[in-house]
Amino acid sequence: MVPGVGWPVSYVLLCGQAALLLGNLLLLQGVSRSHQHNATGAESGEAERDQPACSPAPACYYGDPLAPLVLCSHLPEEFIECEDPVDHVGNITAQRELGHGCVKFGGQAYSDVDHTPVQCKALDGIECADPRTFLRGNKPCIKYTGHYFITTLLYSFFLGCFGVDRFCLGHTGTAVGKLLTLGGLGIWWFVDLILLITGGLMPSDGSNWCTTY
Repeated sequence: MVPGVGWPVSYVLLCGQAALLLGNLLLLQGVSRSHQHNATGAESGEAERDQPACSPAPACYYGDPLAPLVLCSHLPEEFIECEDPVDHVGNITAQRELGHGCVKFGGQAYSDVDHTPVQCKALDGIECADPRTFLRGNKPCIKYTGHYFITTLLYSFFLGCFGVDRFCLGHTGTAVGKLLTLGGLGIWWFVDLILLITGGLMPSDGSNWCTTY
């Protein structure tokens, strides 16, 4: 060995071994921390899975599209039940105060029929975000009380001179007059036939003709 050269070489080798040892220690410390972070994340995930879907309670309320529950008003028709349209019996002020309901019922053409939202609620046992009661739809203001067009037309043709058709439709006052005059000597009988066919003679309660027999 050349004198004076061995000491620097030994010093360099010693420093290299120390640096390598220090690097190994740092690497082991990083791996240990990574394992601890993964374990903590796994425990946190298990704890979240163990909690109810809607805990705490405010989290159950609809706040964004990623909320756990949908609004009750967005449920399909098979998961809700709706009431019949409210009958305001011609009181338009009551209809405006309530915000929905029918002022009048009936109408032959679609444009003649009023439409209104109706009060609906989610069925029991269906989980959804409040409110469970809400307004839904655009229901037509029509009702059926058992009056059939074909039956009434037959009554009018065969028994109209006795006012049977008007008795059946609830027009009692004019039916009595038609009976006493024997159908207006046939003129009233003929006019009522035309009125029935053209939609001018309808049930007195504003209901529509039943469509099934």
